[in-house]
Amino acid sequence: MAAWQRTLAAAAAVVALVCVLACGASPRASASANQQSIVQDDNHLIYATPKGMLRTLQQLAGLGVDRVKVSMVWWLVAPNATSKRRPKFDATNPGAYPPGAWDRYDRLVTWASQLGLKVYFQFAPPIPAWAVARGAATNQGPPLGHAPDTGLFRQFVQAVGRRYSGSYPDPPQQSQQSQQGLLASLPSVPNPDPPATTPVTKASALPRVDYWGIWNETNERSWLNPWWQNLPGGGTAMIQAKLYRGIVDAVWGGLTASGHSPAHGDTILIGETANRGVWQPLPFIRALYCLSSSYRPLRGYAASKVACPTSPNRGKFVAQHPGLFKASGYAHHPYGFDIPPDRGYPDRSYVTLANIGSLERMLNRIFAAYGKLPRGGVPLYLTEWGYKTDPPNPYVRASPGQQQVWLDQGDYLAWRHAYVRALAQFLLFDDRPKAGQPRGSKLYWSTFQTGLRYSNGNPKPAYSTFPIPIWLPKSRHGSSVEVWGQLRTANHSAVQYATLQFRRRGSASWTPLATLHTSSPEGFLDDHVAIPGGGSVRLAWTSPTGQSYYSRAVSVS
Repeated sequence: MAAWQRTLAAAAAVVALVCVLACGASPRASASANQQSIVQDDNHLIYATPKGMLRTLQQLAGLGVDRVKVSMVWWLVAPNATSKRRPKFDATNPGAYPPGAWDRYDRLVTWASQLGLKVYFQFAPPIPAWAVARGAATNQGPPLGHAPDTGLFRQFVQAVGRRYSGSYPDPPQQSQQSQQGLLASLPSVPNPDPPATTPVTKASALPRVDYWGIWNETNERSWLNPWWQNLPGGGTAMIQAKLYRGIVDAVWGGLTASGHSPAHGDTILIGETANRGVWQPLPFIRALYCLSSSYRPLRGYAASKVACPTSPNRGKFVAQHPGLFKASGYAHHPYGFDIPPDRGYPDRSYVTLANIGSLERMLNRIFAAYGKLPRGGVPLYLTEWGYKTDPPNPYVRASPGQQQVWLDQGDYLAWRHAYVRALAQFLLFDDRPKAGQPRGSKLYWSTFQTGLRYSNGNPKPAYSTFPIPIWLPKSRHGSSVEVWGQLRTANHSAVQYATLQFRRRGSASWTPLATLHTSSPEGFLDDHVAIPGGGSVRLAWTSPTGQSYYSRAVSVS
């Protein structure tokens, strides 16, 4: 949402709430009134020219996005990242890093703030060659996901936390050209366009970042390896969960040392699990917390098989790993790939929007087993999701029109659960096909065509309707039909009104049918209206500047 939407006084919000209560409308008790809208597209943000970054941020602000999710990549800012010899410098001091190393991130947080957007940094690989953990440089997975030395990683995280604490002086921007050699050596990084200059409104300090994710798809072979090691007495231990536990410890320590924690208003997320991986998400999470399928601490050989303490002590485990229990919530990527969001995936070990409750129940049992279950349960953050489309990818089921429908349905399904705090769209622009693979092959199309725009910038149907999703759980006419929606771009500190328009079957014109008003901090609508017959309905909203927004049209039988 635009910056002006975030500057109204708190009193307006109070007046709006009183108005909503007086009108007798309130969101469902089980619904997530505060569910945030997030979009991630690293290629068009941190790997773009300054001009391209600004253009992308402007589009996201226009779509009504709350936050932009961005990978905080150690490799991109570290000195001598390709060398195996660690350079001598104070890694906790952001000013000790190479000139210009932070420029892309400084621009992003500054411009996002000016556009009314919040930033979500996810610490993600690759890491500097000199920071690879002992034994992690193996052939068990792509070098992208080598596990880091946790002591060095903590120092880097502390530097990031200090730089984006809200009090670090805003430095002059350095030339991006100094980073081109480093970018060229990094696999799968798009070639940036020629540098462009864009004026920046300077501030006394860089904006504070208060939203953090720890690693990416921690149970997947490409993002965290090695995943096994030999046991002294024979056999192997699956060590991904242990490695990730150490990463969480490092990030928690680095963030708290730099003034970031939930107590300071930060959101810190653990997990970021994938559905496809060396481990399926639920067994991985139990191993992360060293619990059996019956939620008892693992012991003996069963514990050694997943690199957990063989003589468990619950109190000691909690004290040693505070981030596992004090984090703001758990993050998961609930991709259903070609399956509609309300249908379970054929592999029942997958956690999608259709069975997201299974993840919530398991997390609650895990926290209860340690006596740490928070009031209301463990918050869930769905931090990467979307649908690939054909065109351009000929190996997927969803057309661009089907993507538009499924994204709306997914928003509705996530909203129904009060414990879901965010849903993230991945991407804004489609990925290009994978270079170096046979043209037209599955490997060629193994990248993500989940964008709201094609890679050439042309919009898909979902782009124009993203600001106003709509869903009718039962699309039949009648005297009391539930209509759900959201006004993403609206000013959420005051009640907003949308018109439900109706077009009778066979007619070419839309007529007003009902007026709906928002009743939550994120602009959600949920009401029952009378629909007189078959045809189509859509939501319409006009901004204070006179711009009209419309949802997609929903057929009603």
